[in-house]
Amino acid sequence: MHRPLVMVLVLLAASLAGCVSGEPPVLEVTASETDTAVVETYQNGVLVERTGATVSLDFSGSTSAVTYAVAVSDGRATIEASADEGGMLNLTFDEHGVYNITATAVDAKGREASKNLVVRVNLRIEWSEEATQDPASLSFDPLPMHGGPMADYITIESVVSNPELIENLGGGREVDITWQLIDPLGGACQQHTDVVHEGSSAAWNTLHFNTYEAHELAVQYDEGQDELDVLHTVIVVYEAPA
Repeated sequence: MHRPLVMVLVLLAASLAGCVSGEPPVLEVTASETDTAVVETYQNGVLVERTGATVSLDFSGSTSAVTYAVAVSDGRATIEASADEGGMLNLTFDEHGVYNITATAVDAKGREASKNLVVRVNLRIEWSEEATQDPASLSFDPLPMHGGPMADYITIESVVSNPELIENLGGGREVDITWQLIDPLGGACQQHTDVVHEGSSAAWNTLHFNTYEAHELAVQYDEGQDELDVLHTVIVVYEAPA
């Protein structure tokens, strides 16, 4: 057989082999958001609602895949879905923390393409008390339940209001209040004192960088006839790298 003919046959065979084998899957996946939050809502010291965070993964830009799989670092079972069911897959996070996600596309021959994503789930606490003479303490734990990196910091925004005792007539008094952020040993990590005049309010905003142990946020004041309204917003923050 002539050498030119042999070379043509070899090239043709290689070309046909490529057509038969096809291309491996191409994975394109995006997350609807990578920074989100679990939200806890308290009214008069009672937890009334807890909302988990939902993140949608969009695989619609992928090609040649027959199934998609998602593994999450919190130990839950791997989630699988057929590409025929569409290119969206939802994940719910019930606890704060940093989650590593591995998304995988698999073609009909079992070949895989994978991509790693990171989702940061903060903890946001909304606390309200109305007409209280004995503000309750807000307890919270910044430790991530499923391990992983610690939170970067805690933000606290608190407002205490001293409504008029008798509308348009007054009758109340100014109130000396002290906010305290208390550690597990009962020590005050931070505190702030202010005076709340009748019909007015006072605020305390601060950052705290000890995210390695549980804390309590307390509002203290001398007992009296005045009833206070208390609003706290506490956020345990996992900050994305710059």
